[in-house]
Amino acid sequence: IADRASKQHNRKLLSKFANPLAIRVGLFDPDEFLNATYPLVRPFLSWIGGVAFLALVGYSIFLAAMNWQALTGDVTDRVLSAENIALILIAYPFIKALHELGHAYAVKRWGGEVHEIGVMLLVFMPVPYVDASESLAFRDKWQRALVGAAGIIVEGLLACLALIVWLNAEPGLVRAFAFNVMLIGGISTLLFNGNPLLRFDGYYVLSDILEIPNLGQRATKYLGYLVQRYLFGIESAETPATAQGEEFWLFSYGVTAFFYRIGVMVAIVTLVSQRFFVVGMMMAGWALVLMVGLPLARQLWFLFTSASLRRTRGRAFAVVAASLALVAMPFFVIPLPYATAAQGVVWLPGDGVVNAGVDGVVTEIVATPGARIERGAPILRLEDPLLEARTVLLDLRVGELERRLEKLDVSNKVDAKVVAEELRLARADLVLARDRAEALTVRAQASGTLIVPSAKDLDGKFVRRGETLAYVTRFDQPTLRAVIPESDADLVRNHTAFVDVRFVEDPSVSHPAKIIREVPSLTATLPNAALSTVGGGEFSLDPTDPSQKRVLANLMHLELVLANPSKIDRIGGRIYVRFFHGNVPLYERTYRWIRQVFLRVYQV
Repeated sequence: IADRASKQHNRKLLSKFANPLAIRVGLFDPDEFLNATYPLVRPFLSWIGGVAFLALVGYSIFLAAMNWQALTGDVTDRVLSAENIALILIAYPFIKALHELGHAYAVKRWGGEVHEIGVMLLVFMPVPYVDASESLAFRDKWQRALVGAAGIIVEGLLACLALIVWLNAEPGLVRAFAFNVMLIGGISTLLFNGNPLLRFDGYYVLSDILEIPNLGQRATKYLGYLVQRYLFGIESAETPATAQGEEFWLFSYGVTAFFYRIGVMVAIVTLVSQRFFVVGMMMAGWALVLMVGLPLARQLWFLFTSASLRRTRGRAFAVVAASLALVAMPFFVIPLPYATAAQGVVWLPGDGVVNAGVDGVVTEIVATPGARIERGAPILRLEDPLLEARTVLLDLRVGELERRLEKLDVSNKVDAKVVAEELRLARADLVLARDRAEALTVRAQASGTLIVPSAKDLDGKFVRRGETLAYVTRFDQPTLRAVIPESDADLVRNHTAFVDVRFVEDPSVSHPAKIIREVPSLTATLPNAALSTVGGGEFSLDPTDPSQKRVLANLMHLELVLANPSKIDRIGGRIYVRFFHGNVPLYERTYRWIRQVFLRVYQV
């Protein structure tokens, strides 16, 4: 017995150093400390504590949604700055210590004991750990699951409290520390520790709930079994599914976990490479070796050497070759339609938009909507009794001052100078008033066809200066203006075969169009606010721009006309534009997309 105990002790000691990137060093037995402090945390481990936690999470989600732009703005630079990395290194062990205590107290909640607490050197970074292995002996799967989820709950609680602190603290160290607690306890928990698709706490919680031990390993084996049994034809292949219903979970988990891990790795590499390009590329190479290179090498070794393929090796090679061909042909050989989607508006030059020159009430629509109108012709008349009265009074004032100036003695130069200055100012005011009175008659600034969108509602309506009242356009050649991101400018400019336009009022009808002009320089201004996210478009506005037309990206403006002239009543209406570039294989599109990512994100 003593010899067996000695061997078990040696195996346990060796297991702590088996992985050089995750060395475990036990420090002390925390059971007495946990027993002494458990009464303090017992209320949090009750159903009342659970309800309070869920309420806090719901409130925090609401706060995060209301302050989303402030939370996510410039997040890459904020997270990867040298100062913030230092704060992360300080906050991470602190959060993980509370995380591990959560596991320990959960074990105590169900009558278990915890006899080891220590430090794990995770990639040489000290991270606390506790030995909660006694939870494996709990007969109730929900008890085991709650022990596994305790650390996730603790980090979620810390993230919620940190969000409240961050929203109320002044800029400084406390606010920066709270932001990092949110980052570690919130985002990292959702994406990593609490996500069952990665082998952290969430994985073991799901495994306990489903009662499928070694879920990830068995899911991988099940996918391999499907390939060997039904594609390679190995009749002796054995399924790792041992209970009814396991096949669904093993297949679903194996597929989703694989793609999620690929996505997470791509996201991490992209994030790191934006600030540390060389480090990011090293991580990308490491990921390719682990996720692609080694599995591919193992599969090739299996194909060439496995005894189970002795009778069906030819079939296996044929299946692999056919699979590669099925993937490669659409990617490298088969040309597929390629188009760039954009949005735009029915657009008029400045002189085609008829705006009110002054405030007033519409009294008469002089011109006939839909009829031909010449430049300078009246369209409608406004009325402003105060402006008319002011014009009359100023006219009388000018006459009075002229008479006073004539009666003054030539020798009285001082009074004459004062009256002359008053007369000059009065005449200037009179000219301005007469100009404004003339503007009460709204006239066309261009020749064309008159469009009055709300003619029936204009009579008797009070309009403000600058308000759009009508349009003058040519129905035979309506002008459309489309905007595209800078990244698509070269493709649209040099590789467009034809253009298709659809109006938002009737998107089922396609109208051929052609490009007639390209605005020479890139701009960050939209031709119409309807193209912004506020108006239902795709471009985010610059929050510092009062005009609400400047966006956060450079755009190219293109002017289009319909190939077949069509009547368009709604000036300023949104259009959907597709620039077709012919048929190209997928690899060309993929290469172009990768090049754009490197240019946009890494500037290389």
